[in-house]
Amino acid sequence: MKIRKISCPYCNILMEYKGTKRIQLGRTGFIIGDIDNLFSGALTTSIYECPKCGKLEFFRFKKTKRKKDDTVADI
Repeated sequence: MKIRKISCPYCNILMEYKGTKRIQLGRTGFIIGDIDNLFSGALTTSIYECPKCGKLEFFRFKKTKRKKDDTVADI
């Protein structure tokens, strides 16, 4: 995983990486309750926060797959 260097658009200072979290999709209804949440799943995101103003930035987390020929060779 690559941690990005992102500046806050309001304060113009470097935002802090807060980690990767799963955000629940769907909603809770009065009649069907939490059933929509079960079928909607979750979105894995990387979260960044401005230490000055508290602005949050979310990015979709993608796992990178290693190719078979992408190995370190001895020289």
